[in-house]
Amino acid sequence: MHELRRLLGYLKPYLLHMILGATLLSVSGGLMAAVVSTIKPLVNDVLGTAPAAPGDTGMLEWFDGVVPAGEAFDWAREHAFVQVPLILIVIFFARGVLLYFGQYLTIKSGASVIRDLRAELYESVAFQSLDFFQTHATGVIMSRLLNDVTLLKRISTVMLADLVRVGAMVPFLLLAAFIHDWRMSLIAVVALPLLAYPMVRLGKRLRSAATASQEYMGELSSRLNEAVSGAKVVQSFGMERYEIGRLRQSLNQMLRADLRAGRAQALAPAVMELLGAVFGAALFFTAGLFIARNTLDAGDFAVILFCLGLLFVSIRRLNTIYAELQRARSAAVRVFRMLDHERKVKNAPGATDLLPFERRIRFDGVEFSYGADAPVLRGIELSIAKGETVALVGSSGAGKSTIANLVPRFYDVTEGRVLVDGRDVREVRIESLREQIGMVTQETVLFDDTVRNNIAYGRADVPLERVEEVARAAHADGFIRELPDGYDTVLGERGARLSMGQRQRLTIARALLKDPPLLILDEATSALDAESEVAVQQALEVLMRGRTSLVIAHRLSTIRSADRIVVMDAGRIVEEGTHDQLLADGGAYARLHEFQFRDAPAT
Repeated sequence: MHELRRLLGYLKPYLLHMILGATLLSVSGGLMAAVVSTIKPLVNDVLGTAPAAPGDTGMLEWFDGVVPAGEAFDWAREHAFVQVPLILIVIFFARGVLLYFGQYLTIKSGASVIRDLRAELYESVAFQSLDFFQTHATGVIMSRLLNDVTLLKRISTVMLADLVRVGAMVPFLLLAAFIHDWRMSLIAVVALPLLAYPMVRLGKRLRSAATASQEYMGELSSRLNEAVSGAKVVQSFGMERYEIGRLRQSLNQMLRADLRAGRAQALAPAVMELLGAVFGAALFFTAGLFIARNTLDAGDFAVILFCLGLLFVSIRRLNTIYAELQRARSAAVRVFRMLDHERKVKNAPGATDLLPFERRIRFDGVEFSYGADAPVLRGIELSIAKGETVALVGSSGAGKSTIANLVPRFYDVTEGRVLVDGRDVREVRIESLREQIGMVTQETVLFDDTVRNNIAYGRADVPLERVEEVARAAHADGFIRELPDGYDTVLGERGARLSMGQRQRLTIARALLKDPPLLILDEATSALDAESEVAVQQALEVLMRGRTSLVIAHRLSTIRSADRIVVMDAGRIVEEGTHDQLLADGGAYARLHEFQFRDAPAT
């Protein structure tokens, strides 16, 4: 139950509302005892049995002192079937008011807790390093944020309110039953633990099945995300039926887990019904003996029957709450596991802001590996001066992108140091480091928002004139104005309304607006056709002007003018120099150049 206690810890900011709501719900539950007090005189009056002894009229005695004098009221005082309906109306009106405000305050507190938890969970995910997203599928992350937290929401709102209300009602009902006849109430004392046993016994099985169901939900979310985001590939290969089959497989796995949970959840009330029937038979048998011996009147029997009936209903409701609690517990385990996932890249204690970039970036004996895998980078020694453009080339898997990812600390080096103006990037605040770095990658990331908001990403204070200025510099203003609503056009998910080249120019405009001194271009033109590449290359030239640039390129034609070209192979630097120098040396770069341009006429 550690997870649920931890969940309740989020209630601290809303503790006053929760206590007030719980108090109101408890009082509303306690009012059922007042309802019970009206049953005995009503039954005795209707059945014509002896009236209750003085002082034994419960709520009616209080009512006698409140109702004004008069013949009609005198007659009403003597007939419980008139007084009781009036009293019940008053009681249930008061109970309804208490229930409304009690449940509202409880639900408000619980919903606030879930809002805070979901925001904290997303914050934890947002600040994770890239390795987290490589080991956690998007669908699994979404399942934790949405499905699992939704399960916690139900137990923290509706179920919590019901637990307080029903839990408060049980002791009042037991007390009322004991006051009217302690002998028959002993049956309830024996019955309650036995009625509760099935739900406790089946709880472990229910929690296990709920855990499996939610794991399959995460897998299903991942498969849906893959199928929807890759719809073009699915359709081009005619794999719709294949993806539907995979989806059905996940759905069947989830169904089997849900059915296991359903069997456990359905068995508890069935056993409770059987036990309830046994104890009900014992109750009627015992009552018959007592009534036959004139040691129990009909009114007392009606009170006991009413109390025990409500107790049975209350326990059934508690059984439902307990089942939901087990589901919520398994969800809480997964949510807090993700929330507690250690950030591998985080600010060191005492980290300070990085001053504006002035001199150089340096890789000092850098080595890097992904976990226990073989090293991706080996003994990297590289220096990039302010204003210099350095291009990294080499075959796939040589380590080019890994070097680029170490500068903004998407990963931390395994050995060695990455220095910016002589300061180890692990010793400065991540935010201040990344503020000075702009990135344009092969993967264009645009949001389902307007063109203007995509360029001015997260900066609502940027005037439209400035947005238009950087768009013109990125050679994007022309096609933007041709869109239906110009800069107010909503692009759709991932910028689906634009071509690849247009999307790339928008990301360049976004980088221009940020105006960073350091620039990383990671194969920014590799996915473009020749015409789009020319337009994007022109935009990149504007972006790179006056900045320190680290360029990762697949097409060597795009980096001929670089100040220096660094050739990588198997995680090592094997050559450095200008385009002309490296061609003259006849080494690895010359072979790459020959291979690309030899194949060029055939493309």
